[in-house]
Amino acid sequence: MRRLIPDSIAGRTLLVLLVGLTLSHLASTTILSSDRHDAIATTGDNLSSDRVGVFSRLLDQAPKGERDRLASNLGSPLLTVTLGAAPAVSLSHRDEVEILPLRQSLEAYFGPLGHDRLHVTRQRHGHDGEPLSFWMRVLHGFPDEDALLVAVRLNDGVWATFDLTMPTPPTWWTPHSILSALVMITAILVLGYWAAGWASAPLATFARAADRLGRDVHAPPLSETGPREVRQAVAAFNEMQDRIRRFVDDRTRMLAAISHDLRSPITRLRLRTEMLPASETAERMLADLSEMEAMVTSTLEFARGEASVEMSQVIDLAATLEAVCDNATDMGLPAEFDWSGRLVCTCRPLAMKRALSNLVENAARYGGRAVVHARHMGRDIVVTIDDDGPGIPEDEMEKVFTPFYRLENSRNRKTGGIGLGLTVVRTIIRAHGGYIQLANRQEGGLRATVSIPQGETA
Repeated sequence: MRRLIPDSIAGRTLLVLLVGLTLSHLASTTILSSDRHDAIATTGDNLSSDRVGVFSRLLDQAPKGERDRLASNLGSPLLTVTLGAAPAVSLSHRDEVEILPLRQSLEAYFGPLGHDRLHVTRQRHGHDGEPLSFWMRVLHGFPDEDALLVAVRLNDGVWATFDLTMPTPPTWWTPHSILSALVMITAILVLGYWAAGWASAPLATFARAADRLGRDVHAPPLSETGPREVRQAVAAFNEMQDRIRRFVDDRTRMLAAISHDLRSPITRLRLRTEMLPASETAERMLADLSEMEAMVTSTLEFARGEASVEMSQVIDLAATLEAVCDNATDMGLPAEFDWSGRLVCTCRPLAMKRALSNLVENAARYGGRAVVHARHMGRDIVVTIDDDGPGIPEDEMEKVFTPFYRLENSRNRKTGGIGLGLTVVRTIIRAHGGYIQLANRQEGGLRATVSIPQGETA
């Protein structure tokens, strides 16, 4: 059942309008048609009663020798008049209320009539003369016929029998009603689709704006247009975006300021330590100061990268990956790129190159070599970087993205890392609406998988 329900708000709104208005239209058509049917049926009964009454009066007043000819002349395709000494209709009266118009019409000429002078019955027939069921009439949509059989005993004792065929008024199931329903459904589909799309458009705008905000807090604010409720929601969203932007900018400036201010005391400590007599303690102090200086420098670079506003561009990611691998090879790090063709996407080129460079250099430096693959997957570009290293323990997979976190086997000055590389990578990838995932390979080594949306203009 859920598969039949549209997934979007516009689709569900259109479905509600279509079902609700269609049922309402069919119910209204049925009620109006029933009322019209009853009115036409009542009028037809009255006219038929008057006709039987007038013809009975004419036959009663006509000479006996002229009655047969007169009865023949009064006949028509819808009326047969026969005369006889006995009624041709059995005594099977309908309800007195239903034959009241006929009784009143005849009593105007013959006076009060009892069951001994008036026999009435009605039988419904189809086009082949056989009675039709209700469902057959509904399915076929054509009217059947009411045969009104009336036997009246004239004043001289002769029975006049009238076999009057009265076409029954058509039901609501007619070509006109079907056409009306189709026109109504078409109008609902056209106007409802436009109205539902127009009503749900602000939600789609908010979804795109939220996705854009997740990628770039410096994105321009939304235009405050539309109905009052939409304008209020847009104003609240813009205010939220402005607060987030101020929060991020304040924290970035604070981080940059702290890192910058730490460089002076670290430099002074280095100078004072170098003036101490040579000893193992002095060498350890110098090593710690070098590590602190490297951390401060990397933090400043990270803060500057966060603070810089780079415009998104359409690039060939394959060319970027090839350049990254070539640069790593030039530095003496084994890196291979396996891809042929273009990988077009919309991104911030320098930031994306920085993230991919960190991953490729880490794989080549700590894992022996970097093997890069790239492919299309739906509307995303998936990049995998494999190495031949020892991998990472499962409980460390998430921790390595924490700022300044390093694995135990990399805590030495020879590696040169301070634990910000993967933090920078995930920050950049998430800012583009993508994700990064680490996993140990079955054949050994670590695999980093990066998924990057191609973007709207890709």
